[in-house]
Amino acid sequence: MAIYFESLQAFQANGGLKQSTITARQLLPALVTHIQRGDRKFSLYINGRLPKPLGELLQEAFTISHLQKPFHTQHCARQDSKYISVSKNRIKIDFSMKYRMSREQHKWVTDEIQRILARLITDDMSTIQKVVAVHDYIVRNHHYEMNTTGSPFTVFTFMHEKQGVCMAYALLFEKMMEELGIPCYYVIGKADGESDLGHAWNMVQLGGEWYHIDATWNDLGSKMKNHEIRYRYFLRSDDFMKRDHHWNPAHYPQCLSEMYKGMSNFYDVTYIGDALYFPHPTSAQLMQMNVNTRQTTVLLDARVQFCTAFDDALYFCHVDCARQLYKLEAGAISCVETREVVSIKRTLGALEVSFRDGEPLHFEQAREETAQLEALDVPLAGFGGSWFGSYKGKAQPLRFHSDDGLELLLRDGYKQVAVDILCLDSLQISLTANKKPLQATQPIIVTLPAALAERVGQAQLEITGDCHVPLH
Repeated sequence: MAIYFESLQAFQANGGLKQSTITARQLLPALVTHIQRGDRKFSLYINGRLPKPLGELLQEAFTISHLQKPFHTQHCARQDSKYISVSKNRIKIDFSMKYRMSREQHKWVTDEIQRILARLITDDMSTIQKVVAVHDYIVRNHHYEMNTTGSPFTVFTFMHEKQGVCMAYALLFEKMMEELGIPCYYVIGKADGESDLGHAWNMVQLGGEWYHIDATWNDLGSKMKNHEIRYRYFLRSDDFMKRDHHWNPAHYPQCLSEMYKGMSNFYDVTYIGDALYFPHPTSAQLMQMNVNTRQTTVLLDARVQFCTAFDDALYFCHVDCARQLYKLEAGAISCVETREVVSIKRTLGALEVSFRDGEPLHFEQAREETAQLEALDVPLAGFGGSWFGSYKGKAQPLRFHSDDGLELLLRDGYKQVAVDILCLDSLQISLTANKKPLQATQPIIVTLPAALAERVGQAQLEITGDCHVPLH
């Protein structure tokens, strides 16, 4: 991995952008630092002799900029530069940058990633468990789609619309690894069957060894009716990946280990603690594998499907028992619902099971983080079956609450908000921001008082705007 330019760490250790004059070796980390700050126009002065023509040097710096802070550099959509010689061995370069995401969108994405990781990751997890958790979250909660409302290349669109392209998959994975302190690369290359735009995936380090992970190609949710997630491109070696992936090996570490190749045929994988659960690739028996020792055990000698973990229980479709909904909890297997299961979907805080007939089943997860968020308390006035409240002031997270236990948490910041809640034959929640219907970028958490929760059937709701919930 011999690269001419100085590393970002070395550049920052020497003062970083304390001045605009740099050496040729510092060109790449200086550019990365400006891009990381979101600077649209800036100038750099290069002192000393150049190793090659400046145009080639600039092209090389931009080409490998994804090796340093890819979450920022890959969201730079266009770079323009012009330069002049101001004296012997001193050149001034003026840069103009265009970004795919605004500073506000960057902040939202970073805050949302931290919120997700706070619920996804626990302190007692090993590195491999964290990698599995992030990979599975991304694959299960997003799908590949070019036709998005926002740019399909940005992590903002990917997280906001739950759809995007390989660049978004790989950037989100890399950013989550960075937040967790796990060494990771964003890899640019080509893959068989992909367009001329190229392909992106990741390399991650475990136990001193590097491995490939292609979350995009592991996402089967929009391609196959009976499967959602596979592990074929999870923790793979160079020898395996080079069959259909192509990259510049000079830019990345070697991936030589075959330690996890036994997982490559797994489908419908899910995890609880240090164990993976999945149907056997050929017999479809319910299997358990310890991610640390890779030892496997047969838990149920019958065909299963849609293995999905939720709240420390494993839910699955029991194919040999009329495709009914079963669960494994505390070592015991039991039937949850006798209807025929069509799909089992898990999001960060909920599980939804769809059936051939009738309404789906919803399971909600407790939301411990709502009490930890710093939000301004705003009172709700209540009369009979209605509550209302309003706020006008600095844009910040708001927690509307009533004396009888009704609470509505807005994570987004708004300068002017009105809340109107009516409970007669149904629970109706109406929200406006700046006198227009509120469109939240982060889910709004509604906590219901005991009497109302009993009628609705759940203690908390997650909404993004106005909602209407029939009462039992």
